This record gives sequence, structure tokens and C-alpha cells, in this order.
Amino acid sequence: MHRLPILLCLLLTPLALRAHQNTSEDGLLTHFAAGAKPIQAQRWPDLTGAATAEVVGTPAVTQVGPSQALVLDGFTQYLVVATNAAAAPILPKKDLSVAAWVMLSETLPDGGITGFVQDNGNFEKGWLLGYNRRSFTFRLASTGADDGDGVLSTVTGKTPIEPGRWHYVVGTYDGATLRLYVDGKPDGESTVQSGPILYPDKGRYGIGAYLDDDEVRPMEGGLFEVKTYRRALAASEIAAVAARNEGLLAWRSPVNRDFQFLVPPYLQFATSNSITLMAETERPALMTVEYGERQPLKQRISSTEPKTLQTVTLTGLKPFTQYFYRVTSTDASNHVARSEITSFQTLPGSEQAWAFGIIGDTQRNPDITRRCAEGIFALRPNMLIHCGDVVDDGYAKQQWVFDLLVPSSRLFSQVPVFPVIGNHEKNSHWYYDYFHLPDPEYFYTFTCGNAQFFMIDSNKDCSPGSDQHRRLEQALAASKATWKFTAHHHPCFSSDEDDYGDHLKGRPDEPFDWGDTNARKLVPLYEKHGVDIAFAGHIHSYERTWPILEMRINQKKGVRYIVSGGGGGHLESAAPQRSWFSIHVQRGYHYGFASVFDRTIQFKAYDVDGRLFDTFELTKPADR
Repeated sequence: MHRLPILLCLLLTPLALRAHQNTSEDGLLTHFAAGAKPIQAQRWPDLTGAATAEVVGTPAVTQVGPSQALVLDGFTQYLVVATNAAAAPILPKKDLSVAAWVMLSETLPDGGITGFVQDNGNFEKGWLLGYNRRSFTFRLASTGADDGDGVLSTVTGKTPIEPGRWHYVVGTYDGATLRLYVDGKPDGESTVQSGPILYPDKGRYGIGAYLDDDEVRPMEGGLFEVKTYRRALAASEIAAVAARNEGLLAWRSPVNRDFQFLVPPYLQFATSNSITLMAETERPALMTVEYGERQPLKQRISSTEPKTLQTVTLTGLKPFTQYFYRVTSTDASNHVARSEITSFQTLPGSEQAWAFGIIGDTQRNPDITRRCAEGIFALRPNMLIHCGDVVDDGYAKQQWVFDLLVPSSRLFSQVPVFPVIGNHEKNSHWYYDYFHLPDPEYFYTFTCGNAQFFMIDSNKDCSPGSDQHRRLEQALAASKATWKFTAHHHPCFSSDEDDYGDHLKGRPDEPFDWGDTNARKLVPLYEKHGVDIAFAGHIHSYERTWPILEMRINQKKGVRYIVSGGGGGHLESAAPQRSWFSIHVQRGYHYGFASVFDRTIQFKAYDVDGRLFDTFELTKPADR
């Protein structure tokens, strides 16, 4: 009996298709990933550019819980990468690793995930990553065990397959030992085979099926990613991939558990009299927000269309006022996910004292991101700016869920976050889906207290005459705010050791730019219109400059530049010699915090353990 309904109940909004994974891994031969290159004319290129699969049938790329998936029906849908060994130069010759993220809806006595295999009676050649009724399997034939027509050895895993959940399955062969790993852990091995892999002359290199020259048994379930390598991955590498995706491994389909939030409610674009709330569930639902200044909550507003990613905006609120709220999401079967009652505060007016947090480059380090978020929340900001690279791969949906929104959930549920887009977001639709920002979203401006923030996409052209330069110039010229702050991902000034010229080896083909040349095209606007502080990320360290005017230090009229890129990305270091503009550099995970009242600002930078390592206070003269 097929369990296709288990997966069909998870098929949600179709995804935009973009390349989104690293293709420079050592020994990587092929890499197919849902949500990557689009299927066109029944052809699907892999991300390395080495192969193109023929798509049989019409499998759908859809959202399955926190990830994308190519969903196969178990009847007529599968992929053919090559039709014989001679036409498949991307097949490994001796050392091999094959890794797949797979969710099975139904199991078979002898099923296949991917492989190039032929098994007709005593004729046994090739390799196959597959499964049986209970567990995953890895099969391979080599020259060292050849009895004249080949012998396949099978490693059978011990971990039970659980329908409706994601498994990370890896088979490796180093010329002597077959090993099977499931969810990052060793699950079986065999030493029967040795030497080069023994391939059949005829056969089919397939994905999503047991596929040989005369048999087809399609898989029923979903594939997120399939990779092959010309080397045997180490156990530590496999474990590290599983650890980075522990949220995906822990996820269970709503068929197997109660309806609940995939992403708990969080706050988006706020003003002094409005705020937006968002939440995500695994299947479409209507969202209702109950809110009020006191409990019981007497006001409520609901969305009008069932969606997985739900948005409701509250308007007509009082400035600088605490409100309590609770979010309830209800699906078509009246299953309910309900948050606890928590609170938010509308943004202050120009007369109040207020504060904001600063973080950047959270990327893919949920533990550090959580600790930074908790440190910022402990200081009780009115809002937060994020300097970009919010995730490591903008097209990997599960990173948005497990590496950003869930680790930051306590902070984001009570403090609105205002981001700019980084290069790692890759202009993915997920950035625009998960953040609710004013048009055109890549550039926007907002006020908080007596300050105006100008949020810029430094991935786009910033030169004079460009769309972004024009928008910024108009917004700065019209601003009457006491304080003017900008934020974009790439820094105008940076002392990093190798991002803007190699300060370690001094290679002649890398000029010493000391910052991003595109972002620096905005500096004349900053200086002309009196920007006070320009925040950036991209460099995974901390740096604060002296006030700069016309490429010189000017303590009366200069613009200060702060790089805060220590929210989770791999750490970087400053050049060995000091730059002319730097006042403080620090390697380490960190976050920033600024308190503002009238014409005075106090800025502080803390490491991930909450230790203060930099601070300054500035009172503006009346003529600025």
C-alpha cells in the first residue's frame, strides 16, 4: 500500500528555483538539489556543471516542512543521469561517496535512491545507495571481489526508516571498506570488496529509483539533495553536516505530530503606531492576533487567506506603548497552533530616550546567534538592525528556520528586526518572504525616536546615477532627523587582512582597497548630508573608525563607520599593520548596542559572553 498522501499533505507553495549550494567541495562530482537549477524541457543540470539529468515524468519541487524537495510519486517519476558507463565520466573510479537527504513515504524490498547498478542473477556490478522495507542500504561491486561476472556486497543499516521525516544517508568506499552512515552516525560496514569499482557496460545512472538496464522501481518520497564524490568522506565530515542540519533531522511531519508553528511568531516592520507580526506553519492556516494594553486581550485581527507564512499588521496603536499579544493559527481541519501571551512596544517618538541593537553575519552558527540574540535582548532594545548575511545560503529554506528565526525567537518575538540584504542571501525570495519591509525592500528607510535609518543593498550598484544612489540622495536630502544612520552589508572602510587586498602576502594583482569600492561610492553622500554612523557587516570581526571626512580624520564633521560582523560566521582578522582610519579592531563573536537621547548617543560593543570591549559617547553640536 502506498503512502503518497503522507507526503501530499505536505505539498505547500512551489518554490523559485536558484543555484544555492557550494560546488567547490573537494572531490565533488555531481550535486543535484531541489530549489537549485530549474528543470527545463525535462532536463535538470547539476550544480557542478558536469552532468544533466533527464527527468522522467513530472515530479514537483515543493516545500516539505522546513526544506525544499523534489517529490516523486513512486510510479512514473525518476531521473536518468547517464545511460551507460562510457557516457558517465562523472562516475567515480575507485574511491566513492554518495550522500542524500531523503524522506520516504513508502519502502520497498529493494529500493534505490541513486546509483549505477546491474543485478541480473549472478551478474552483479556497479553501486547503489538504497533501502529495504526497514532500513537504508549501500551496495557495491569491485574488481577485488569479481568472480567473473561481478559480486555485489550489501551493507544494511540498523537505523529504522521513519516515514515522513528527513534522513541524511551516506555511503562511502575507500577501495577497501564499504561504510553506511545514517543521520551522521555509522550504521554498518563491510570489507568484502577491494580495488576499483566494477561497472557494467550497460545500465542507467539514476536518481530516485532502483534503475538498471531492464528494471525500474521508482521511489515514493522526497529528495532535497544528492551528491557524489571521487573520495571517501571522513566520518567527521559526515557528522558535521548532520550537526549543521540537526533541526531538519529533528523535524517530523504534521501527520506524525500535532499541528504547531514551524517558525513561532516574530515582529516585523514597526513604527510608532503600527507593527507587523509573522509566523509560519507546516500547512496553510489563517492567523489571528489577539492584542491589547492589558489582559484579557480584547482586540483581534485575522488574516484573510490561508498561507503557510502568515502576516498580520496591527495599526492605530499608541506610540512608545507596551502591548500584549497572542497568535493563533488554524488550518483547514481546525487544528490549532497557539503561542503564549507575550509583548511588544511600539517605537518611541522624538522626545523619548531609546536604544537599538546591532548584529551582522549570523550566517550558519545557531548557537552563537542564539547567544548574541539573548545578549541583545538582555539590554532591552527598542529595535534591532541586522547588517546582512542573515543566513549562509539564502536558498536553503531550513537555514532560515533553524539557523536564524528559531535561535532568535525570543528576541524577535518582542523586538522588531530591520535587516539589510547580504551577499549570502543571494537575492533569494526567502529574504523577501521572511522579512516584511517597505517597497522596494532592498532599499528602505524608517524613523525611530529622533533618528532616521537608511537601509541599503550594497550588492547592487551604488555609483552616482544608479537607482540606489538616487534613492539615498533624495531620502537624505529630505531628512530632518537629529541622527542619521545608514546600514548596508559591505563596509566602506575595513582593515581586514585579505578581503580588500592580501595584506599577508601582498600579491600584486590584489590592490589594497581597505574597504568595498562599491559601498564607498556612497561616502560623498554621507559626508554631504551629515550621516553620523554607517553600520556594516561582511567582515566577520569588529571595527570602529575615527570620524572620516574627505579621506582624512575629522573629529568635528567626519562620519564614523562601524563594522559588526560577529554574529556567527567564521571569524576573520585585521591586517598585521594598522590602517590609518581604525580606532578599534577586535576578532571575536559580538554584538553592538546604542542608547540615544536628544543629541547624545552612547555606543557599546559586547562579546558573546556579554563582556564590554569597546564604547564611546558622542554629543552632537547644534550645527550638525
